[in-house]
Amino acid sequence: MGKEIIIIFLVAFFVFSGLSFTRADSSSCNLQVSLVNQDPYPAVQGDTVKLLFQVSGVQSAACNGAMFKLDPGYAFSLTQNNSIQTLQGSTFSQNFNSNWVIPYVLNVNPDAPDGDSQVTVYYAPGNNVINFPASGFSQTFNITVQDSRAKFDIFVSNYDSTTKTITFQILNTAKVDVKAVTITIPEQRTMQVKGANTNIVGDINSNSYTSADFIGTPSNGNITLQVSYSDQAGVRRTIDQNVTYDSIYFTNIPSSGSSSGTIIIILLIIAAIVGYFIYRNRKKKKRLLAERRNKIK
Repeated sequence: MGKEIIIIFLVAFFVFSGLSFTRADSSSCNLQVSLVNQDPYPAVQGDTVKLLFQVSGVQSAACNGAMFKLDPGYAFSLTQNNSIQTLQGSTFSQNFNSNWVIPYVLNVNPDAPDGDSQVTVYYAPGNNVINFPASGFSQTFNITVQDSRAKFDIFVSNYDSTTKTITFQILNTAKVDVKAVTITIPEQRTMQVKGANTNIVGDINSNSYTSADFIGTPSNGNITLQVSYSDQAGVRRTIDQNVTYDSIYFTNIPSSGSSSGTIIIILLIIAAIVGYFIYRNRKKKKRLLAERRNKIK
């Protein structure tokens, strides 16, 4: 019984000694991960972004290589297979640099939120990928994304009841420029369009505006417009926007066409009056000349 206790004690001693040695050896491998570059900065929705990570400390023989893996999270996706990247060997040096440089190219989600989105990296010393990344370390990094989605303020600026022309003003209130903007009025109760229901308005810079004219008959209420545009990454986007129309603001407003017609009518009346007086004076002169001739005879 005494020998068995001694044997158990010795086994336990060597096991714990081995664990202590392993931990000391592992602690001497001090891996540090940093994000050294993001291109472009900020990243653009719907485009790609290049990330460059750097792992330092891999030159230590205690590391016996290293493992690395990237989790792109919601805002990004990998353009290549997300396999575990490994560094073989007990020491490492590349171009006289003892840091391990790992590049990635990520797709930026077209609906990625504006601002910082996180990616997570997993890393560990050694080359035993069986339990990795669960057996390794993790660290998160912020990747800055710029919202390339446009925002518009749209108003009815005029309605000419004579020509049935309604004019919309479109203001780009976003921080980004947009290209190839089109305005479409889908079929609806509050706006009966005559002719083309799509108007190409072109590019609109940030905090700039343009206008679009349609021919039709609006009714009081909300008019739904479909605004399509290309963002900075070339992604085609379409948003629906409601615009309020109230006929009270466009009643008894003289249009340019009606003003021109009124001026023409006034000029015709004046010409008629002048013509009448000219005719009357000529007729009067002829009558006076005839009377004088009769007296002479």
